[in-house]
Amino acid sequence: MTLDGQSNTGSVFDFGQVAQEYDRWYATAKGQAHDKVQKADVQHLLGFSPRKARLLDIGCGTAHWSRFFASLGYTVVGVDAAPEMIQVAQNRNSPGVTVHLAEASALPFSDDSFDVAAAMAVLEFLSNPEAVIQEMVRCTKPQGRILIGSLNRLAPVNRQRLAERKEPYASGHLFSPDELAALLQPFGSVRMRASEIGNGNEENPLNAAGKETPPQEQLTGSLIIAEVRL
Repeated sequence: MTLDGQSNTGSVFDFGQVAQEYDRWYATAKGQAHDKVQKADVQHLLGFSPRKARLLDIGCGTAHWSRFFASLGYTVVGVDAAPEMIQVAQNRNSPGVTVHLAEASALPFSDDSFDVAAAMAVLEFLSNPEAVIQEMVRCTKPQGRILIGSLNRLAPVNRQRLAERKEPYASGHLFSPDELAALLQPFGSVRMRASEIGNGNEENPLNAAGKETPPQEQLTGSLIIAEVRL
């Protein structure tokens, strides 16, 4: 999911210590419900890849999202700075997915190497998310796409977690939709979704200047999914 607490990216929480237990959330009824709507949002924005486009999954953790990207037809390369997370991902031997130990702030790939670069629940746990986005852009082809999944500070479930000082939420900086849009708009055209369980999917299309955009506060699902077209 994210980067090790000792990494050069300035991660604010050591996810390596929870690698073995991290996916237990997805085994619960609530976790499966959230996972279903979040994956539907990702599929709506990202779509299928009939030509095996290359996708870089930054902060891949246990490869939960990497496997989903592969199910959409992408050839996935995952990177994470936590050796414990990489070990869990490698043990699962997921078809269409390879994983490597690497820092998000210094990706070991040439410029324009990928069609898509993704970071799911990563940026909010880094002290310098702008630098990581710039590195994602460097590794992505012109007219490629950046996909960001970010825990929504406006979501009731996340507001409760923050009020209770639950980790890792309390250590991170959870973005509101407005804040995430402002972070991403310098890099290209942005679209966002943040669906709630049991409700219809919401989408806010943004142009580069953020004009003619519905209020971002309408997006109250637990995970903001944002697509940036470079």
